[in-house]
This record gives sequence, structure tokens and C-alpha cells, in this order.
Amino acid sequence: MNYKSRILAMAMLAVCTTVLAQTEGTGNPHATVKQVRELPLVTTKINLLTRTYGDSIVLRWAAEDYVSWKYLCEYGVNVLRVPKGDSIRRLQIDTLAYGLKPLTLEQFQAKYPPEDSLALVPQGVLYGDAENRKTDNSVMGRTLEYNNEQDISFGFAMLVAEWRKDLATDMAVRLVDRTAEPGKTYDYYVQPTQWENDGVLIFEPGVAENVVNVPYKPEAYNPRMTDSLSTPHTLTIGWWDGQHSSFEIERRYRSSLMGEESYSAWERATQRPYVSMVEQPEGEDYCLFGDSVPELGIWEYRIRAYDAFGDLTEASPAHSILVRDMDPPRPPMLKYIVLERPETNPSAKVIAHIVWEKSTLENDLAGYRIYYSSNRQQSESWRPLNQDLLSPHDTLYTADVTRMGTSMVYVAAYDDWGNESRSFVQMMRVDDYEAPAPPDNFKAKVEKDGRVMLTWDVPAEDVEYYQVAFANDTTHQWNILSKSGLTQPMFTDTLAMDLNQKYIYYKVRAVDYSTNEGEWSKTLQVKRQPFLIPAVAHLDSAWVDTDGIHMEWVTGADEQMNRHYLYRWQEGDKQRTVIARCNADSVKAQGNIIRIDDAPPYDRNKRYYYAMESFNTSHISSGLSLVYSARFRPPLMVECKLDLAGDFLEKEQKAQLAWTISSMKDQDSADYYLCIYRQGQDESFFRNIKTVAKDTVEYEDTTLKPGQQAQYYIRLMTKDGRTSKASNIVTVTAPRKD
Repeated sequence: MNYKSRILAMAMLAVCTTVLAQTEGTGNPHATVKQVRELPLVTTKINLLTRTYGDSIVLRWAAEDYVSWKYLCEYGVNVLRVPKGDSIRRLQIDTLAYGLKPLTLEQFQAKYPPEDSLALVPQGVLYGDAENRKTDNSVMGRTLEYNNEQDISFGFAMLVAEWRKDLATDMAVRLVDRTAEPGKTYDYYVQPTQWENDGVLIFEPGVAENVVNVPYKPEAYNPRMTDSLSTPHTLTIGWWDGQHSSFEIERRYRSSLMGEESYSAWERATQRPYVSMVEQPEGEDYCLFGDSVPELGIWEYRIRAYDAFGDLTEASPAHSILVRDMDPPRPPMLKYIVLERPETNPSAKVIAHIVWEKSTLENDLAGYRIYYSSNRQQSESWRPLNQDLLSPHDTLYTADVTRMGTSMVYVAAYDDWGNESRSFVQMMRVDDYEAPAPPDNFKAKVEKDGRVMLTWDVPAEDVEYYQVAFANDTTHQWNILSKSGLTQPMFTDTLAMDLNQKYIYYKVRAVDYSTNEGEWSKTLQVKRQPFLIPAVAHLDSAWVDTDGIHMEWVTGADEQMNRHYLYRWQEGDKQRTVIARCNADSVKAQGNIIRIDDAPPYDRNKRYYYAMESFNTSHISSGLSLVYSARFRPPLMVECKLDLAGDFLEKEQKAQLAWTISSMKDQDSADYYLCIYRQGQDESFFRNIKTVAKDTVEYEDTTLKPGQQAQYYIRLMTKDGRTSKASNIVTVTAPRKD
């Protein structure tokens, strides 16, 4: 076999041909196979990628770990190409490279200047001073540390190969096939020049099949991006990318002049390919880049990603960030508030003159806004007196505060970037003679622990506090629960657990800062959650007859009673059977008496047990009542009709009986058997000669001799001891033989 055929066979057969290659030339292939079996096999792979450009094809490969890469660097790799197509002869192999290895240290130093820091990376990884890395292999921690250092070095070298195509080529992990014809199809193989002789490290060659040489189009790039500001000129860009490891980041300034957008030219925000070094939880794949900009305003950023071939993707869509001033202006000082009543009626119009001053007027000061709140306990209730900003030079604002009542007021200053500063708060006391409206949307939510959550809407701005009242009946006297006043539109009440009352009633009203008491809201009826154990039912009377077991139970008259269950069981039963479910309201309508007529299955040997259990609307159980037990003995006779027929079969010399059963009730048809009785001509009574199963309908008597005569009848018996009436009597005669 020639060299090229042998190499192609090894590339296609991978692991099997690797073992064969390792046994060649040893003189004793059996001993080599034995050696391979004794050592742990490690399979490693050469990962091969290709990219077509129309006029050439780039191959890019990498080993799976540091040890495999060092082996390939020491012995080199072979790069093979197999053209595809009908005009190509079978097994045509083109050797693109044989024994391809990285540049030597001298070649690296001659090609790249010392200030090229990226070129120093493969030199250090490939030809670094091994003496400086010696470690005590007897210490597990140091061994793991050395192994981790190797993995990091290998990863960094592969990362540099993505940034620099020339370094990828010089590290022997990249090759350009410039002889590939446009539009043609090829298979490519990358494999070690020399297979490992000890049989421990088994390589799986890199394979790329059906590669069509067409022009390359850069891939689109559209990561999800975020941003944040830490100082007025410092920002952070974030994006999610789990595929690429290095990036180019560009920025430009966007401004608005005379209502038109203008853009500066895109400029690089990074000096070299950027790698995000932020540690993220596994699976997050989140990248961060911090930047400082020279000017406030809108900045746009876009990102390109390096792929394994050193090519850049298309630029991502532009991401806009408003880089703004974050320092608020110095706060104004609210000096005083003067109230004016231009009309004689004290409850009519009220005008407020609000005066403030500001010692420093910043260049970016945009103006002022006055805020007020009638509720001193809720900062979120602040509202503006003026919608448009007042001039930065204003120090007085006049407003109509007739319906506002007593309120809290402050002055806020804003700059062009929206930063805010506030003055101290002052109270504006406005006498008010109009009571607030009754609260609306008054509702309650009853919790399982007996608490009632009452909520309502704020009826007006001028509310100082609320009062909640309750009563156990609408005709009773109302009691105020919150005498000190509630500042929030909510209240929690704890219901008494020892009251046998179904409902409690609530109402609420508002009181303003001028002590005007509003009207009460609509009365809210709330159903109590019962927490008392309901009364236990008891048996009032009971009797047993042939129709069944009859009982009358008396239940509790609790207001919150919901339902009653009657259970039945026998001795030895693992669970009770519910034979009656009764609604409490229906039982109350019948005077709290439950009448039960039970016809259980007949059982002579066991007693039946009964007990009642009651539940209230909170599903609290009363527990089982006292147990009542009784035996049920229905009639001993089974109602049915038995018709018997008989004849003598001369040929067989035997008597044959047949019968039918009719008019049997369903409850008696489950478990029974049949007894056959006979009286011979010399006998004075009938005797039981046979017992047969319920499905049997005939019987043959071979004991009747010629010239003899016998009478027969049948009777049905149940396994619980009941019996039917006897059937009709039939006479069978055996003829004499002449």
C-alpha cells in the first residue's frame, strides 16, 4: 500500500486504524496489542472547521486539551484533501501539508518584534521555561494547580488564534487552501503525522466532508444588550453571548441640532480584541464592558464578534445610551406661605402665596415645581401644584388652594437632565368647613386565623384619619374600633371565637384636617368564620324490624352548622361508609332531626355500628357521636318459585331431575345453593341426597333400581341461613325388566 492510500485509510477508519498503525514495525504485533490492553486508553479528537471564500478555503482546527495539542505540535499534522465529483477518480488524495508544526522559537522571534504582546503568547506556551513550572507531583493540590495552569495557557493560545490569523497559521492550527477551485466540493482530513506508539493516546482525525467552495458572507450579530451609568461620564455595556469569546466594540456620538440628528464617525472603544473577564454563574454567558466618554449626551455602541477563523461578524444594531449629568442642583429654601381670603365667606375661595429662594443658580438649572400632600403619612401621595416648570429666576408662586385643606408643601428644583433637589417641608393650614365624602369600595377579606382585612378607597385629598365601627346586628349600638384614628385606608380586626353569631357588620368614615367628620360608608356585612367546635349529634330513638334499622338523630342548632354525615361499619372493617349526607339548613327546617331508614346487607353473625359527625362552615368537625349498634334480621324465608320435573331414562337406567327458579328478588340472588331431597318406596321420610351449586339446573340419580319408585323435591338455601319453600314433589318409577 502506498503512503497516500495508507494515510486516507487511517483518516477514515479513525480508532481502528490507529491501533493498527501502532502495531506496525514492532516485530511482535501481539505483544503490542497486549500492552495496549494493559494501559488505560484515552481517545482525543481533532476538531476541524472550514470556511469557504470562493477563491480559497480556510481550515481551522484545534485539539481538545493541552496534552493532545503538545503532542500534535511535537510530531506535526498531515492535512489531506479529497476532491468530490463524477470526474474525479476514486481515492484521489491531495496532500496539502505533511508534518505541519508551529514555528520554532527562533522563527517566532525573527518574525515578530518583542513589543508584539500577542505573538509572545504562543512562544511562552510552546517554548516557556519548563524549569520554572516544576512542581512536587506528590502533592495533589500542586498537581491540580499545574494542570489548571496548562489548561489556561492552552485556552489563551487558542483565543489568540481567533484574534490573529497569522499567529493561528504559525501555531499550525490554520491552513489556507488556495488551490481549491470555485464551486468545487472537497473532503478534508487533519490527523497526526505520527500515531502514538504506546497505544494510550488515540486520536480521532478531524474530518470535514462535502465542503463547497462558495463566497463567504459574514454572519449577522444581534445580541441582547443592556446598559447602566455609574458616574456622569462612566458607563457599562452588557450583552449575552455564549458562542464568541472576543469582540470589537465601537462607539459614536449622536446629537440633535435644530431638530435634526447628527452623528460622529464610528470609533473603536477598544485597543485590541476585548475579552470579558467577569465571572458569571454557569449558563449565564453575560459579557460586560466599561467605558468613559468625554462628553455628555447620547452615545451609540455596536459590537462585532471574532469567530474561530479570525473573521468578524457583521456589526450589531446600534445601542443608544443617554450619558447624563447625575448631580442634582442645590436645593431651594421654602421661606413662608401666606394665605389670602379675597371673599367675606370664610368657606369660599382661598389663595396661597408660596415664597422661596435659592442662593446658587446653576448653569443647567431648568426651573421649579411646587408639590403638596394632604396625607402626611404617604409620600407617594405628593402632587404638583404647577404642571409646567417655573422659571429658574422665580421666587413666588400663587395658587388656588380652596379645596385642598391643610396640606404639606415643598419646592423642588430640576436641572436639564431631570435631577431633582427638594426644600424642607412646611405645613399649609387651610381652614375647611366641608366634610369629606364617605369612603367608597369598602370591602372585607376574612383570613383563616379569624382576622378580617378591611380596605376602602381614599374619598378625598383632605383626610387626616379614618374611623371604623362595628356591630353584631344592624339594630345594635355601633362601637368605634379605631378611636385614635387610622392614617391608612385599611384596618385589621380579630373576630371573637366564642360567639355563636353568623355575621358581623362594619362601616367606615373619614375625618379631615379641620376635624370635619364625613358620613359613614354603606354597611358591610361580613360572615364570621366559626372557630368553635360544633355540637355533637345524639341518637334520640332507634328500632329494628324486618325492613331494616331505623334511627332518629338530633343535631346541634349552631348558627354556623354546615353539614352532617352518618357512618355505618361492622366489626373488623378498616373504614366507615357514609350512608347519609345532610345539609344543615335543611335539617334545621325539620327541627334539627334526621330520620334514617337503613336496610343493610343481611349478616346474622355481625352487628352494625352507626355514628354521626357534624361540620361547620370552617370545616371544623364535632367528632363522632356516641355509637349505636344493632343486628339486622330480615325474614328467614327466601321468596322464590321452584318448579321440579323428573323422568326415568330406560336406556341409561337412571332417574333425571331438572328444575327452574323464578320470582326471586335481586338481594336474595347473590349467594345461595340447592338441596335435593328423596324418599324411596321403602322409606318413611325425605332425606337430603345432594347439595349442588346455584348454577346447576339438573341432577341424575343412578341408584333407582328396576321396579322401584322414588319421590323428589328441592329447596333453595342461602349461605346466611335463610331458606325457601320446598318445590313441587315429583315421582319417578323405574320399569321392571321382563
